[in-house]
Amino acid sequence: MKPQGIHPQEDHWNFEAADRFFDFARKHKLEVVGHCLVWAKDDRTDKWMMEEKGQPVSREQLLHRIEHHIRTLAKRYGDAVTMWDVVNEAIGDSNDGLLRDSVYSRTTGIDFIVTAFKTARAAAPDALLIYNDYNGHKPDKRKKLIELLTKLKAAGAPVDAYGMQGHFELGDNSITDLRTTFDELRKLGIKVVVSELDIDVVQRGRWWADGGKHREKLKTFDPHKNGLPPEIEKQLADEYVELFKLFDDYSDIIARVSFWNLHDGQSWLNYFPWNRVNHPLLFDRNRQPKPAFDAVYELLEKRNTKSRHKDNGHSARQRNDANSREAHNQLMAKTKQGKIDVYFQGDSIARRWGATDYPKLLTHWNKTFHGWNAANFAWGGDTTHHMLWRMQNGELDGISPRVICLQAGANNLPWTGAAKESHVEDVVAGIQAIIAEFQSRFPNVPIVLTAMFPRDQNTQLADTIDTINQQLETISKSNDRIHWININNNLVRPNGRLLSEMSSDGIHLDEPGYEVWAKALRPVLQDILGPPVRADHAPPPTGNPRL
Repeated sequence: MKPQGIHPQEDHWNFEAADRFFDFARKHKLEVVGHCLVWAKDDRTDKWMMEEKGQPVSREQLLHRIEHHIRTLAKRYGDAVTMWDVVNEAIGDSNDGLLRDSVYSRTTGIDFIVTAFKTARAAAPDALLIYNDYNGHKPDKRKKLIELLTKLKAAGAPVDAYGMQGHFELGDNSITDLRTTFDELRKLGIKVVVSELDIDVVQRGRWWADGGKHREKLKTFDPHKNGLPPEIEKQLADEYVELFKLFDDYSDIIARVSFWNLHDGQSWLNYFPWNRVNHPLLFDRNRQPKPAFDAVYELLEKRNTKSRHKDNGHSARQRNDANSREAHNQLMAKTKQGKIDVYFQGDSIARRWGATDYPKLLTHWNKTFHGWNAANFAWGGDTTHHMLWRMQNGELDGISPRVICLQAGANNLPWTGAAKESHVEDVVAGIQAIIAEFQSRFPNVPIVLTAMFPRDQNTQLADTIDTINQQLETISKSNDRIHWININNNLVRPNGRLLSEMSSDGIHLDEPGYEVWAKALRPVLQDILGPPVRADHAPPPTGNPRL
C-alpha cells in the first residue's frame, strides 16, 4: 500500500494485491494497519506526484493530490483499517532543519502533514492516525519529533499516535532513551505504536560511521550464517525481555506492538544495508519459536498472573494532554454553576449526549432531561482510571446530586485484537472503584449503571463485553442503591453488530440509539425524582474546549 506500489500514475491504481489482502482480512474478521498514505522522501515518490506540466508541482496541486490519494484508499479499505500510518519519515536526519528535504517540505513546509492528517480524519473518523518514523528515541531526533508533533497539534492536525519503528541493534542500550521519549509523548497526549520491531544481531551502525570507510569490509561480514552462538542467543532474549518490560510499564499509552516480518528468513535485515544472515525476530527460519520468544512469553505470563492476583485497588490516573486538562478545568467550573440533580459520568458515548459540539444530540438531551437539572461530566477517550482521577480532583466537589448515571465504557479494552482476563478485571475493578468513590461522598444517592455497549470496531471484544456486563449486573443486584440498565438487545442485529440506524460508525450511538437509552432512563429517573418540572436550573452545556 505504499504510494509507489499502489498508485504509480495519477490516473492508474494497482489495487489487485491489496484487494486480495483485504479480502482475506475481511473473511477472517481481521483488522488492518494501513501503511502508508504519504512517504515523505523524493526517492519514494513517483515523478507524476512531483511535477505539473513539466514544472515542479505547485503547492495547491500537491495538496490536492495528497487529499485525492488518501480519500481513495480510505473509501476502498476503510471498513477494515483501524489504524493508518498517515505520514512516514518526514523528519530530517541532518541538522539542517526540522523536516527532511523533499518535494513535500520544499513545496508546502509542514502543511502537507497537516493536510494529510485532516483528510485522513475526515475520511476515517474512527481510525487511529499515526505519524511513523525511525530513531525518534535518540536525543537529537527526539527533540525534532516532539517539536513536529507539538506544531502539528497546534495546527489542528489530528495526530493520535507516534509510530516508533523500533529497529534496534544488539547492545544499543536504548531503554533509557525510550523511557524519556515515552514520557515526553505522554505529556503531549500522544499514544505510541511500536510499528516495526526487530533487533539486528549483526550491528549495522558501522555502515554509516566514519564517512562509510568500513563498507567494503562489511560487505563480506557474515558472522552468524551458521546460526547464533548461545551467548548471542541469550543476549537477544535478554534485550527483548527488557523491551517488553518497558512496553508493559507504558501500557497506558502503547496501543500496539508489531514485528517487522514474521520470522528470521523474511527479515529485511538479511539484505539491508548489506547481505548477511540475520536472526532479529522471535521465530526462526523454520517458523519455530526461539529462546527470545519463550523469554518474552514467560515475562508476560508472570505479569498477567501477578495482575490477576493483586488486590482490587484501582489507580487514579491523570490525562496530561492539554485538551483533557482544559476540559477538566471546564468541568470543575461547571460544578459551581446552576443546580445538578442528575450527574452523568462516562466516556465519549456519554459525552456526546448534551455536548455543544453535537447540536442534534444536545437537542435530544434537552428534550429528554429538561426539568430534572441534568449535567454531563463525561469525557471522550477516558478509561476508568481517568474518570476516577477527575472525580477525585474537583469534579465532585461542591455538588449534591440526587441521582448518578454511570456508563460503563470500553476504553480499558484493547483497540484491536482479543482481550485478556486481566482486561475484564480492569474494567470491572474500575467501575467498582468509581461506584465506591460516588458512595463515599454520596452514600444515599442511587446510581443508575448502564451496561457497556457493543462495538463493531473490534468484533473480537463481543464475548468480553458480555462477560463484563454479566459481572456488572451481578454487582448491581447485590447493591440496592444501584439500578442496572442493559439496552444492548435493542441496539444490535441478530449477528451482534450494531444496527446502522443506531450507530453510523460502529462505536458511538446516533440519535435513535440515544432515544433507546433515554426510554430506559426516564422511568428510573421519574421513580427517583418524580416527574420533570417546567423550569430547569442545570449548568449550561459544555463542549470540546478545542472546538
